[in-house]
Amino acid sequence: MPHLRHRHITSAFEKLCAHSRIVGILGHRQVGKTTFLEANTKEYFTLDDQTVYREVKVDPQGFIARLTGNRSGIDECQLIPSLFPALKLRVQKNHKPGQFVLSGSVRFTSRKAIRESLTGRISNLEMFPMVLTELDSEPLSDFFPKLLSCQNLESFLNQRRVPGSVMSQRRKTVQKYLVQGGLPGVCFIRESATRNRILRDLIMTILDRDLRLVYPTSTPYSQIFELCQIIAQSSLSVIRWSELHRQTGLAEKTLRNLIHALEAVFLLRPIPVEGGGARGAIYFFEDQLEEFFFGQQKQESFSAWTGLVYRNMRAQFEYQLGFTPQYFHYLTRAKSMIPLGIRCGAEVLGIFPVASRSDLGRAQMAAAGSFLKQYEHSKVIFLGFHGFEADVIDARTAVVPVEMALY
Repeated sequence: MPHLRHRHITSAFEKLCAHSRIVGILGHRQVGKTTFLEANTKEYFTLDDQTVYREVKVDPQGFIARLTGNRSGIDECQLIPSLFPALKLRVQKNHKPGQFVLSGSVRFTSRKAIRESLTGRISNLEMFPMVLTELDSEPLSDFFPKLLSCQNLESFLNQRRVPGSVMSQRRKTVQKYLVQGGLPGVCFIRESATRNRILRDLIMTILDRDLRLVYPTSTPYSQIFELCQIIAQSSLSVIRWSELHRQTGLAEKTLRNLIHALEAVFLLRPIPVEGGGARGAIYFFEDQLEEFFFGQQKQESFSAWTGLVYRNMRAQFEYQLGFTPQYFHYLTRAKSMIPLGIRCGAEVLGIFPVASRSDLGRAQMAAAGSFLKQYEHSKVIFLGFHGFEADVIDARTAVVPVEMALY
């Protein structure tokens, strides 16, 4: 099957299995969790199987007692919260690492019964949609972690140069990613109408089933779908609750609960705003195709490029243990804007996508200057999407082709 690629999460997973009694693999539906569990556990069960579901529902302790506890995989386990106290009792008696691997399409901390049972007993990893390096079967990139800590931009970029033929192949994958995203169950479908129909069915499951596990709302599916459309069409804009209320007719408390639930089912990712220009957050959808599906905006646009960078950049940090990255959107009162920032320890990086060299003008350089002045240990890179070569502007600013930065 085309989506049976090596996943970058594997290395971190193996390390956690050597130290933690329970390891959780969490993420968006159709992101590859089931395939991963089937390949990396020694016995596998899913609560989507009605026979297994009924057995666990009737006697969760009996079900757990008959498992070997040697990388026993349980998929979609958020469907039965009573399973978790039984898991708690089992691992309280046996401290051996790597006993259970749990997966879920809902953030475990969003459900009280699960959170209280597993606190201190589970190490969680999030699985993202496939990134460019997974699609091209290349190693996980370390470009951004190394860039953050490098002392000499010119020397660093010179070491990362690759042949033109490699850049050309990567450019094709970037273009495909903008159109098809990275969800394994969707992105390998070539025909766009079929791809969109399967995505629509997936979205319905997330909004009408998973979301209501977190927030048991009576809000109709159509209104929740409309809310997602509004957020997608306002990409890179700070969420304003009064405006959302006007557009949807939903109360602010309901809107806040719905967006919290959309985060808990891995559909939305909040990015806080810094710089004094506004308070709040902007939101990215988890997958590139989803943002286009809801927003119906151009697949080649400033917001699409920014989302692609975020979705690929985070894997370079999140799939390696030891990093504590903080992502943010920089916006000043004077409207200077760097769409994506990342902070790791004392080091800060600002990222500004540009289509062509002609798009790199006075306003963009002024925004970079504002950012560099605001953050002492910082750099800014302009990520070029169309035929760029790496070029150092000054000691803290450079232009980098996206095919170099995301690989």
